[in-house]
Amino acid sequence: MTLTETTPPQPARPSLRKDGLASLWGRLRYRQPDAYAAWLQERDMTIITATLMRLSERQLNRLGLSRATLALDVEDLAQRATREAEIVHEVLELMHDAQTEHRPIAAE
Repeated sequence: MTLTETTPPQPARPSLRKDGLASLWGRLRYRQPDAYAAWLQERDMTIITATLMRLSERQLNRLGLSRATLALDVEDLAQRATREAEIVHEVLELMHDAQTEHRPIAAE
């Protein structure tokens, strides 16, 4: 094959998994959206906790965490993030409503 020749493009292979084998298992086992969402959250919290467990106690202390209460701290962080997201959503809705209610009318 010379440099001027090109190989034909390969067709894209369809992927049966969206986010790995664990996610495929979750989608098959928990077909109801609420059950699947709860399973995803539990899996994510476990992965986050396991990842943070790899840090030393000194590194955890710099983040304001402790190995003794790490699972509770991660759960607390997730709840706090959820509450803050809800507050931001409500504030954005209020701002949108205020903008749509008080539109100036052009003078003729």
